[in-house]
Amino acid sequence: MTLTRSRLSIVGVALSLALVGAGCSNDDETSTSDNTTETTAAPSTTEAMSAGLEPSGPGCAAVPADGAGSFAGMAEDPAATAASNNELLSTLVTAVTEAGLVDTLNGPGPFTIFAPTNDAFAKIPEADLKAVLADKAKLTSILTTHVVSGKMSSEELAKAGTVKSLEGTELKIEAGSDGVMVNGAKALCIDVPTANATVHIIDTVLMPGAAEGASAPTGPGCAAVPADGAGSFAGMAQDPAATAASNNELLSTLVSAVTAAGLVDTLNGPGPFTIFAPTNDAFAKIPEADLKAVLADKAKLTSILTTHVVSGKMSSEELAKAGTVKSLEGTELKIEAGSDGVMVNGAKALCIDVPTANATVHIIDTVLMPG
Repeated sequence: MTLTRSRLSIVGVALSLALVGAGCSNDDETSTSDNTTETTAAPSTTEAMSAGLEPSGPGCAAVPADGAGSFAGMAEDPAATAASNNELLSTLVTAVTEAGLVDTLNGPGPFTIFAPTNDAFAKIPEADLKAVLADKAKLTSILTTHVVSGKMSSEELAKAGTVKSLEGTELKIEAGSDGVMVNGAKALCIDVPTANATVHIIDTVLMPGAAEGASAPTGPGCAAVPADGAGSFAGMAQDPAATAASNNELLSTLVSAVTAAGLVDTLNGPGPFTIFAPTNDAFAKIPEADLKAVLADKAKLTSILTTHVVSGKMSSEELAKAGTVKSLEGTELKIEAGSDGVMVNGAKALCIDVPTANATVHIIDTVLMPG
């Protein structure tokens, strides 16, 4: 099975459906004793507050005391509208608009939303922020990392410990004397009610990837990854998979192959993916004439490359637990983990658990073949 633009479209549609339908509430109409129906009104501010949603935290003081942008005003509107009335969140509103997510976040939900302040976005270098706002797929991936299905108070989040975002990232929740932390971001104002969501205002923009405290990149090949810059682990975590690989000289032959197969947009799409990325040395094991022939045969090349991609983000621990995983091409990949590290159909993983914006990458020493 080859991966084409039509598959990417299907993935995009599935993401949209997941967003719109996530955690849908029951019908808004209820039966009365005389068999008529009445519409259930959105909860009033008083009802929301009495349900335990009392906004608190040092950042709450920056929320207007009255008007549409106040706590009382936000409680009457759905999430995107509520945010648009609050100057503290104007950059977030711009990002949501650019990603085309206004209707989604104003939909039925319910949602839990971690809302970065303007100052949170200001931590991102201006050129990088401008590039993200212009890249709808990457922007959508980042924004949906901030959304969880269902309304959850800060107390419920702390009790859960981790929650999965709509994008797929596991978010680690910590609560202590310093307040609530979400993947290292500090919650400035928690338990803000809106008509369809509970909002927690945070001081840092969350990025897709493994939860804080999860496995960091490890393995003998990790030393070959640059220490800083776009090709470093930190840099790769900010970019979707194809772009992340293109910034890493260790994977330049793979990037040439992905480009020749026309899979750049796919691997930069929403995913999420698990990718087994062969190094340049892995491709060098293939006789030069054979490699040249493969690069010239788009169908065969696509089949080989999609053998290296699995749907969903999986850490090395999750792969080992699964034992086998099916690639997008359809090949069953056998995963073995032992004292010598992780093996994938006989290929040795040189550097595991490398996060990118839409994928978890495991760098391997051999090109996998369909079978």
